[in-house]
Amino acid sequence: MCVANRSEDLIGPASGTFLSQPTRMLITESDQGEIMVDRSERADLMAERVEYSHRRLTGRAPGTEGGLLAREYVRAAFSDLALEPLGDNGTYEHAIEAIGGANLLGSIPGHGPNADNYLLIGAHYDHLGEHFGDIHPGADDNASGVAVLLDVAHNLAERDDLGRTVIICSFDAEEPPYFYTDDMGSWHWVDRPTIDLTRLDAMVCVDLIGHLLGPAGLPDEVRRSVFVTGAERSGLGTVVDGVTAQDDRLVTRRVDAGIVDSSSDHYAFERVGIPFLFYTARRDRHYHTPQDTPEKLDYTKMVGLADHLTELICTLADGPAPIYDAHGTDTEANLRTLVEVGRHAGPLHSDGRVMMLIEKLEQKLESGNPLTMSDRGGLKAAMIAIENALA
Repeated sequence: MCVANRSEDLIGPASGTFLSQPTRMLITESDQGEIMVDRSERADLMAERVEYSHRRLTGRAPGTEGGLLAREYVRAAFSDLALEPLGDNGTYEHAIEAIGGANLLGSIPGHGPNADNYLLIGAHYDHLGEHFGDIHPGADDNASGVAVLLDVAHNLAERDDLGRTVIICSFDAEEPPYFYTDDMGSWHWVDRPTIDLTRLDAMVCVDLIGHLLGPAGLPDEVRRSVFVTGAERSGLGTVVDGVTAQDDRLVTRRVDAGIVDSSSDHYAFERVGIPFLFYTARRDRHYHTPQDTPEKLDYTKMVGLADHLTELICTLADGPAPIYDAHGTDTEANLRTLVEVGRHAGPLHSDGRVMMLIEKLEQKLESGNPLTMSDRGGLKAAMIAIENALA
């Protein structure tokens, strides 16, 4: 398992700055007690990061006071981790001038023959701000993703054996009204990159990953699921499956990118043919509401995802460059995910046709028969129904 020596972070809650103590904790598989202590401390740190965002950053809309405070908070974390600046003019910031926003980019150098090639892992830090007097805190969307991103960066920052340079990126302006526009932070960077984009081998996107799926009472292997799209378009299915968490904190479930909408920063890379992986628990009932608050997140699941992503990045850094295939698909992975989750989500849906559809897909999976065009249309319908049932 690819893990790093860690130093304990302390958050200055009044300022959002990060301090580092020299105490180091080596995670070893032979010392389960030490592992559990480390995981607990990391979960507490993630919770404090998300809570700080909730209390002080007033929804983090680009160009607002809350957005500027959020930017400084992430920039301070990058500096504390001694990431190499990869923004404009030797800074961490990549300006989005028209809206007063900025992406934040730092890097961890690679070593060996592919050191000049890149992997990028990103999570947007903005949210909706304030509307009609209500602050939209965006704990799940996407303070959860930023907390995981910073934990992964911490895991990787002291490594000197990465086969590629790893870019740690927190995008601004992912949310409406900037989504799918030139001012969307990821779109803006892809069109005006601070690196040679032909040397970017893959992008990993993390968004909406903190909540548990469905109501209490569902099995943990359903509630702690995170969906992964894009692996089918770059031959990375076995990589994702091979680095999944080694315990019950997290279950990764692959689905094709064509089955879920391209609703985050990975789309900016997808549209120019860069291999991507998108990690998400999808939308729940608190999505884009003032009720998206820190106490609704599962920080144990988030630590499990950070461990998974750390190992994933290490594996990708040392492996061959993935090749993008816009038409790639993985029918078996789709069916397995929809059947395994759908058999629990289906009874929650008021429309009995959902269970009929899941049962039909399950028969296809068991028989090994190819899907018809009608079946393929049903996959997307099934995913929408499952998402709604688990919201």
